[in-house]
Amino acid sequence: MHLSRRSANPGRVRPLFVMVHGMGMSHRYYDKLQRDLLQHGDTLIVDLPGFGGTPRPEHQMSVGDYAAVLSRILDEEDAGGCVVIGHSMGAQFVTELAIDRPDLVSRLALIGPVTDIKHRSPVKHTLMLAVDTLIERPLTTVMVGTAYAECGPRWYLQELPVMLRYRLDERISLVSCPVIVMRGTRDIISGHDWCERISSNAGDGQLVEIPGQPHAALRGGAAAVTAALLTAAGQQAETRSGTQVGAEVEKNRHQEAADREQHDEAAQGRAPGQGRSTASTRSFRSFTPGVGSGPEVLELRSITLGDRQCRSYFIAYDKGVACSTRDRSEPAAVFVLIHGIGMSHRYFRRLGAVLAAHGDVHLIDLPGYGWTRRPDHAASNAATADLIGKLLDDAGASSCVVIGHSMGVQSATELAIERPDLVSHLILIGAAVDVEHRTVRQQALRLGVNSVLEKPLLSMVQSFDVLRCGPRWYLAQLKLAMSYPIEFRLPLARQPVLVLRGSRDVVAGAAWSTRLAHIAHDGTAGTINGAPHAAHHSADRAVGKAITAFLGQRPS
Repeated sequence: MHLSRRSANPGRVRPLFVMVHGMGMSHRYYDKLQRDLLQHGDTLIVDLPGFGGTPRPEHQMSVGDYAAVLSRILDEEDAGGCVVIGHSMGAQFVTELAIDRPDLVSRLALIGPVTDIKHRSPVKHTLMLAVDTLIERPLTTVMVGTAYAECGPRWYLQELPVMLRYRLDERISLVSCPVIVMRGTRDIISGHDWCERISSNAGDGQLVEIPGQPHAALRGGAAAVTAALLTAAGQQAETRSGTQVGAEVEKNRHQEAADREQHDEAAQGRAPGQGRSTASTRSFRSFTPGVGSGPEVLELRSITLGDRQCRSYFIAYDKGVACSTRDRSEPAAVFVLIHGIGMSHRYFRRLGAVLAAHGDVHLIDLPGYGWTRRPDHAASNAATADLIGKLLDDAGASSCVVIGHSMGVQSATELAIERPDLVSHLILIGAAVDVEHRTVRQQALRLGVNSVLEKPLLSMVQSFDVLRCGPRWYLAQLKLAMSYPIEFRLPLARQPVLVLRGSRDVVAGAAWSTRLAHIAHDGTAGTINGAPHAAHHSADRAVGKAITAFLGQRPS
């Protein structure tokens, strides 16, 4: 299970909002609600076993099993008296958690709870889900499709009977804490009568309807959901670790705003409003039920300079795996992976997991990509490299193996040139843009052909990331990428360079990749047999092996 916890000020006791996704989904569709709730407390989001890219258990899990996993995580976090939020099937999980562990839950929020007794057949419920996609926002629909593809039909069908059997309307009466039930007025899955029944059966329940929102009201109606939660908390202050939630919300909101402003101005030596730079950290943990002795700790670091934000998703060095794959006496490497145009860190997750056996891994989201904010104007590759460098400095990284893919090789190259103290080796995968094909039309044609060669899952991830990026920012970045003369910039990098491409890569051709390796100060060319443009995704182990072999031949 993946867990994400974020605190705007770790030194202050704040209310903790715990968010649990529904069937087939992941933590990603809570991003807007998390952003709003962070103004009022800390947040914790989970990816349950089998969802969001986590390992699928071998056997069917019951609602009680999911609740047990949640209670274990909250115990590990030393949390208690949390405001726990569940959407769709997640409402079942958090209800069972509140029943079994009332000490962990101060208030329960159920958004679009399932399953309505009128739709308890698999066919009918699946049909209702399909119809709901027609009224959701396009970005939400793409997100749902990507998450379901990642989950896979086998696991979805295995867990669907569990959801349909659970009698939420009966179990809710056993919950001792206050319950707020929320639904969008256009939600055809969780109807008004059904939600009213659940709120009535709760010992202390209320129903709130979000105007104009469908089933995923937590996205389009994030502001209204946040307001309802805060109103409910203010009506009856609950205690957590001896602190009243209602009082904390208002007090911390004003105090943290002042703290952030004072810290930013002092750290940067700037007058108010003059391009402040801020950095923040949040923690992740991953759990596989019944496997291992504890959680794997991950971190997300973020840096903002003016209107540009850059993030690093950090995978810690897996020393357990390393014992069998590398010499313990060798120093662990630090890998920095920079994505291409329109993409995000997500398509690097496979390669990142492979490289974690050899060192720490930073998966980068550049400004305007993934979940970072879109700047007002495009910046040069040199400016982007400078931002990445500052983020890595903040993380305490040094002697990094910087890996860029496609147009990400441009920022990687600039980082190697401008920060030789930070970069020990440079790896270019599917390097773009070939000087012989440096037009928008030629690149679009080659990317279109390549999409047929990539794995279906990558195509779905790409569609979602490009949609999230948006056409305006994509085109602005494309224009910048087309004007970057990598054939003149790469020779200025003094580090050892490995130029990799898949043998089926139609974007970065063999002649072009070989040419880059030859003009580099200390270059080597390599080919991954059978792989297309995103070789690091379709052939992650082969790419990882090529990189580690290269590092073994070229010591820092």
